[in-house]
Amino acid sequence: MPVETKIWSDFTQQLQGGVLDSRRLGAILMAGLAVLLFIVAASIPRVPQPDAYHNFADHRGWLGIPNFGDVASNAGFVIVGVWGLIAMLRRSNQIRFLDSREKWPYLIIFLGIFLTSAGSSYYHLAPDNTRLVWDRLPMTIVFMSLVAALIVERISVPAGLAMLPLLLAIGVASVLKWRWSEVHGQGDLRFYAVVQL
Repeated sequence: MPVETKIWSDFTQQLQGGVLDSRRLGAILMAGLAVLLFIVAASIPRVPQPDAYHNFADHRGWLGIPNFGDVASNAGFVIVGVWGLIAMLRRSNQIRFLDSREKWPYLIIFLGIFLTSAGSSYYHLAPDNTRLVWDRLPMTIVFMSLVAALIVERISVPAGLAMLPLLLAIGVASVLKWRWSEVHGQGDLRFYAVVQL
């Protein structure tokens, strides 16, 4: 039997025997994908933020608010963020979790959505790289909390809760590293892009 066939056979037997259950396999695949993405990002040249990124569709002002459509569209984030926070904090919660600790990533998701309305509005009033930080930070909080929620639901509650602060720190660091690179004239979106993926 060729070596590759034996390795595959052993692997499938372990799967069928339950040695690598779906949760453990999911965790291994998720970690492997993250490592692969970081390796690919490190191997390509740096990617600066294009200036054209700040050229949005709505340049019209209204009621003294520049780029009104882009700024006002953030009202939806306020509504969803507040609604979600109320739903998560309500004592007679209609949302049922198997483990009450599962709500923590969702609380942070809805807080991040609410903060996105403020950060995005601030950015869209006068789009530039300095203000873009305040647009990206709360969105990154939402994305990283969502990853933690997926880990909580699909792998394990303790693992997801343990990963939550680490994921949030990685997300915030990716935005701050991008900003630092822009300030020093060496704009580099690679770490931020990998974190978003």
